[in-house]
Amino acid sequence: MQPRAASIDQRLAKALSHATRARALAVIAEGKTSPKQVAERIGEDLRSVAYHVRVLHKLGCVEMVDTRQRRGATEHFYRITERALRKR
Repeated sequence: MQPRAASIDQRLAKALSHATRARALAVIAEGKTSPKQVAERIGEDLRSVAYHVRVLHKLGCVEMVDTRQRRGATEHFYRITERALRKR
């Protein structure tokens, strides 16, 4: 028996099951933003926020829409997906 593909409801439930992911998703829903900007807004460590944004990306709740070079690093910018907006 093959495992069933996760529905968006299950993915969104998993995304929102962690407080940092839920807060990050709420900030990203306001408009294109980077994990650095999210971390500053919610007062969390950048590494933790970046991890949770990657989880949101893997779950299909956010999509990368831009990158910029910043002091030798690449800053990634995300926006919420239409799919996630419909289920909110």
